[in-house]
Amino acid sequence: MRVIEAHRFRLYPTPVQEEFFRRTAGCCRVVWNLALEQRQTYGRRGRSISFKAQAAELKDLRREVEWLAEAPSHCLQQTLRDLDKAFARFFSGQAGYPRFKSKHRGEDSFRFPDRNKFEVGPDFVDLPKIGKVRMRAHRPVQGQVRNVTVSRDGDCWYASICVSLRRRVRQAPIGTAVGLDLGVAQPIVQSDGGAHDLPRVTPEEMRRKARLQKSLVRKKKGSRNRAKARQALARFEARLRRRRQDGLHKATAAIARSYRLVVVEDLKVRNMTASAAGTVDQPGVNVSAKAGLNRAMLDVAPGTVRRMLEYKVKRHGGKLVAVDPRYTSQTCSCCGRHPKDAPETAHLPHGRVSRDRFVCPLCSFACDADVNAARNILARGKLAINDNVDDLVVTAGGSPVAACGALGIGRAMRQESKKRQPSGLPKAA
Repeated sequence: MRVIEAHRFRLYPTPVQEEFFRRTAGCCRVVWNLALEQRQTYGRRGRSISFKAQAAELKDLRREVEWLAEAPSHCLQQTLRDLDKAFARFFSGQAGYPRFKSKHRGEDSFRFPDRNKFEVGPDFVDLPKIGKVRMRAHRPVQGQVRNVTVSRDGDCWYASICVSLRRRVRQAPIGTAVGLDLGVAQPIVQSDGGAHDLPRVTPEEMRRKARLQKSLVRKKKGSRNRAKARQALARFEARLRRRRQDGLHKATAAIARSYRLVVVEDLKVRNMTASAAGTVDQPGVNVSAKAGLNRAMLDVAPGTVRRMLEYKVKRHGGKLVAVDPRYTSQTCSCCGRHPKDAPETAHLPHGRVSRDRFVCPLCSFACDADVNAARNILARGKLAINDNVDDLVVTAGGSPVAACGALGIGRAMRQESKKRQPSGLPKAA
C-alpha cells in the first residue's frame, strides 16, 4: 500500500544559516498571526475570507514590507495553507480553535512545499535562499519527497522530510490480541501480563527545572541574561521531550509488531488533567496532590500513545479499537460482575483492595489490578468490533480464550458490558 512517512534529521547550520532560519520562522509567525487576526475580524462581522484571498493579499504585503520579502514566498504561502487547514479541523470537531503563535513557546518552523525548489542529499539538504545545510541522516530517504519542514527544538534545528512510497504491509502474528491499561505507577500494562516502562522525570530533574524557571523570571525582560536563561530552560525541556518520545516510540512499535488487535481506553485526557484549584468562591481541595497527579499522567502521555498506535498498528496490518474506560478497574475480569450491580452485593466494596491488587468479593478471583483492567478493556474491544474472527484466539492471563472474545467470563460480562456502555459503541480507529 502507499503510505506517507516522515524522517526527522538533525541539521547543523552555520551561524549565517541559523540566523536566516530564525528570520524566516519569524516571518511565518507574523503572517500566521496577521492572517488569524484577519479571520477573526471577518468572523465578528459575519463574513469569511478564503485562503486564495489571503494569498493574494500576501503578495501586496511582501511588496510593502521589505524584511518580509526576504523569506521564501512558498514558506509564507504554506503558512496560510496551514492556517486554513487548522480552521477546517476546528469546524469539523477534530481540533481546537487556532491560537496565536509566540516566539517563546518553541513554535519556530517553516515548510518548503514545492519539491522542485529543494534537494535532499545523503548528508545535506539544499533549500531555497539558504543553500546546502549539513544534515545527519541516520537512515536512507526512500520514496518520493513531498515537502521539507525545518523546525527548532530547544537550541537544535531539525528537518522533517515527508516522503510517499509503497510499502508492503507487515503482518503481526495471527491469533493475537491485547488490551492496554495506561496508568501512572505502571505506564503501559498488557492484558497478557506484559508491561512497558517509560522514562520518567525524576525528582532531581523537577528541581532543576524549577531552578531554571526561577532564574528566568528573575531576569530583566529584554535583557541578554533573560535570553540566555530562556535558552537554557528550552534546552533542558527539549532533552526531556526527546527522551520521552524515544521511549514511547519503542514501546508502541513493540506492541504494533506483536498483536493483530490492540484495544485501548478512550480517555479524555483534557478532563482527567484539569486543575482542581476551583474558584475564589468555591476553592478546590487537594490542589497540590491533584497537580502532581496531572504532571505524572501527562508524563505518560496517553494521547501520544494512542496517536502512535493508530498509524503503527495500521502499518502492520492490525486494528486499533478504543472503548469506554468506565468501571474497567472495578469490574472482575473472571466473573464479569461489579459489586454494585445487584442489591444484595451493593454493600460490598469494589475489588481493588490496593493500588496493585485486585480481589473480587463475589468470586474471590485475585490478580494484578492493572492486568485485570487490561483484560476488561480487551473484552470490551472484542464486543465493540462484534466480528466473528476465527483466527483471533486470545491468551489473557495465561488461560486460552475463545475466538468470540468471551475471555472466559461468560454471558455476565457480555450483558454487563452492553448495559454499562452507551448505545453508540466506539468504532475502530
